[in-house]
Amino acid sequence: MHEAKNYLFLILANAFWAGNFVVGGLIADSVSPLYLTMIRWALATLPLFVIAAVIEKPQWRAVFAEWPKLLLLGVLGLIGYALLTYLALANTTSVSASLLNSLSPALIAVVAVIVARERLRPAAVLGLGLSLLGAVIVLLRFDGGAVALDFGIGTVFMLGAVAVWVAYTVLGKLLDSPPISATAVQALFASVILIPVTLLLQAPGPADGATWLGVAFIAVFPSVLSYLMWNLAVRGVGAARAGIYLNLIPFFTAVIGLFIGVPITWMQVLGGILVVTGVVITSRRPRTPAAA
Repeated sequence: MHEAKNYLFLILANAFWAGNFVVGGLIADSVSPLYLTMIRWALATLPLFVIAAVIEKPQWRAVFAEWPKLLLLGVLGLIGYALLTYLALANTTSVSASLLNSLSPALIAVVAVIVARERLRPAAVLGLGLSLLGAVIVLLRFDGGAVALDFGIGTVFMLGAVAVWVAYTVLGKLLDSPPISATAVQALFASVILIPVTLLLQAPGPADGATWLGVAFIAVFPSVLSYLMWNLAVRGVGAARAGIYLNLIPFFTAVIGLFIGVPITWMQVLGGILVVTGVVITSRRPRTPAAA
């Protein structure tokens, strides 16, 4: 029963993260990416601190002692990744953005191997190749019989978001703080930076009630509940097994999009299958011989 709850948490966490792509794309024309990034973390900061205090019961002095690392990670993962993602969603579809985002686990595995100075396994090379091929197929556009890659501004922003997330994930392994507590402090730093910048630049906020509902969804579900469920599940099943579930994000993005009338092309389906297959292959750990 406990094991089933962990897997339910993994499914819900990724469904909510998929909702971030869909809802972010729907309200991209009604609120500036800067304001959306700011309000997301400003609203999520206090709930994250409360949840961290209840679940992890951290020594806050020890957590804040890592403030240089937490500040850097907050700028990268909470500000940079979110801002670039919302900029991408303002210029491309939620499905394309989520499929490009699915390159992250494979690239993280490659960077981790490079940092550790290990050789890539043949299976990992195959998986990375499939992922890159899938991403290329997602970007293919047919115009008057000619085939070209769509490297529009939305694609560039999303690839930038992927690069930032890879750096955030790899550097995050240097932290000693509990994950929810670390995220709470990062959200605090992100809010302290973003609030004055948003006010100074007078970034436009939501103009209607529907947009505010979208903002509230992003602040509660992908920002608070997903992080809570993800970290609880990782404790139960381990990071390696949980990481495979990140491949559900483009699937849920497409399903949610279809329910609300967002079209999906066969090229996106084919590219998505290749990306997910490649990520699964790359993320799998080699089997170790059984102990004698």
